Amino acid sequence: MSLADATVLFDSPLLRITGVECRHPRGGCSCERGDERTHLALLRRGGFGYHLRNTMYVGDPATALLYRAGDSYRISHPFDGGDACTCFELAPEHEEELFGRRLCDTADAARMVSPAEQYAHRALHAALVSRGADPLATEEAASSLCHGILHRAALPEATLSVAARRLAGRAREALLANPADDAGLAVLAARLGCSPFHLARVFRRAFGLSLTDYRTRLRLALALERLAAGTEDLAALACELGFSHHSHFGAAFRRHVGLTPAVARERLRAATAARMGRFLIAAQQSSR
Repeated sequence: MSLADATVLFDSPLLRITGVECRHPRGGCSCERGDERTHLALLRRGGFGYHLRNTMYVGDPATALLYRAGDSYRISHPFDGGDACTCFELAPEHEEELFGRRLCDTADAARMVSPAEQYAHRALHAALVSRGADPLATEEAASSLCHGILHRAALPEATLSVAARRLAGRAREALLANPADDAGLAVLAARLGCSPFHLARVFRRAFGLSLTDYRTRLRLALALERLAAGTEDLAALACELGFSHHSHFGAAFRRHVGLTPAVARERLRAATAARMGRFLIAAQQSSR
């Protein structure tokens, strides 16, 4: 039995959007894959490893992964609980305009995703699942979302030792495995066997985010998943996600997403094409 379900959510002459739900247990690399169209994978929950040319990239709700047609790659599952992602493919004649020219290196295989873009992704997914999205609004929102992520200036390549990169990766995996954990810097560093200050410096250099900012993005991704499911008790949700109290959660959500959790929940519930067309594009514009 397959451990992954792929559902085509939208298909037009310009764009195909596929939702993938993976139940694969924690494990090593798959067999080599390839022969796919160029696509951008945005995760709604969980994470997986993307192995390309002897380099491993980790995809998670704060990190999109770009696959370029012709590449051969493998997938690993370093976390429990599976993952869910949305893949955006363009017709080949439009790939270069949106995805950019093919590069010799793979430095752009992983791109950071802002909380506002996480919300825009979740809103678009909700509209597609409910079959309430207008085709024109869908194509416009999806292209704006992908363009914003892919054409943001990439972080300069940090000069880090192999050991430092491994440490940053282990810290990332620890946070992704349990975003609600409220352990401080000293505790996290002790778990990883290093100095707290060294860990903070290495992580920021490797990913361009502080440990706190990265954890917040993971927590907000979980919040969006719960809100999309219709969670009513926001105080309980705040506690579940590791925020100190309801107001702390609300303030962080408004600061990063631009909406209150209650408003986001109602908008994610919306299924009509008219409403989706209005706020999907507005969400894209607010994330720039």
